[in-house]
Formats: sequence, structure tokens, C-alpha cells
Amino acid sequence: MTEEQVAIRLNELKEIQDKRQDKFYSWIKTIITLSVALFGILISFKSTFPMSLVKSVLYAIAISSLGFGILFGLIVLFSEVHILDRIKSSRVKLTVNELDGKFNNLDFEIVKESFFFRISLFICICFYLLSLFSLITYSIYDVVKSMW
Repeated sequence: MTEEQVAIRLNELKEIQDKRQDKFYSWIKTIITLSVALFGILISFKSTFPMSLVKSVLYAIAISSLGFGILFGLIVLFSEVHILDRIKSSRVKLTVNELDGKFNNLDFEIVKESFFFRISLFICICFYLLSLFSLITYSIYDVVKSMW
């Protein structure tokens, strides 16, 4: 494989990675937007009628886990800025090396989000799933209870 072919492949990989990042962060933004709307709806339409202890706990779990899902989703969304900062830093180092006469034949860098952001994504997804399951359980609790 010639250097030109390698450069073409690397550019293709970079374009694919950039598209993937765009789609991922667009998905996170959509999830956060929907979650904030759901959070507001759940708070505003909360019934003032007394509920059973189980329903109160399920509602509290749903609201709190949704709030934590939003918080960790925002942290994950910030990882986009963090990755761009790391890419910029890498490019600055590469440019300084080139200006010093230290040329690198392969102009390709792999920059991943830090462990903190990967853990934040995992926690975000866990909180959203917990919120979803508690909302489902909250909504069908009376039906299931009446069947027993």
C-alpha cells in the first residue's frame, strides 16, 4: 500500500469517526431534551391525592433517577468539548514538532474520551433505565395490585 493510499484510508476513517461522533452527540442531545420535558411534565402533573407508599417511592425513584440521568447526560455531552480540546492540544504538539524539524510521516491521532466520561455515559444510561422501569412500574402498579 502506498503512502497516498494509506492517507486516503486514514481520511476515510476520520470521516467515519467524525460522523459517528456527530450522531452520538445528537442522540445524547435528543435524550436530554426529551428527559427535561418529561421531568417538567411529571413535576407539573403530579397528583395531590394521597398515594400508597409503594407508588410514592416509585415516583420518587423515577423523578430522582431522571434528574440524575439528565445530569450525567450533560456531563457526557461536555465530553465532546473535552475531546476537541484534546485534539487541539495534539495538533499543537504536532505543529510545534514540525516547526522544530521533527516531521512525522503519519499524521494520524487517536483521541478518546477519558475514563470519567465513559463511566458517566454508563451511569447516565443506568439512571435512564431505572427511571424508565420505575415509571412503567408506577403506571401499572394499580392494575397489577387490583388483579391480586
